[in-house]
Amino acid sequence: MNWYLELFGYAGTALVLLSMMMTSIRKLRILNITGSVINVVYSAMIGAWPVCLLNAGMILINAVQIVRLQKSKKPPIDGGKSHFRA
Repeated sequence: MNWYLELFGYAGTALVLLSMMMTSIRKLRILNITGSVINVVYSAMIGAWPVCLLNAGMILINAVQIVRLQKSKKPPIDGGKSHFRA
């Protein structure tokens, strides 16, 4: 196997692992999606279909959760221009 192909696979794995260290859930999910995309490409290239399927599922789950996070953020009623402080 080509060393650069293996390096590509290790990079994807490293990004997924690094994502678990994020304190922000949004950053965690974006980094995890990036690593999973790399892992899908890598595992498809080497024919590791169970790994490919796992990472494709992770991409889908993370994408859905990012959309849910975005929808749950409600802007302030006054657009954040209130002069009152609590």
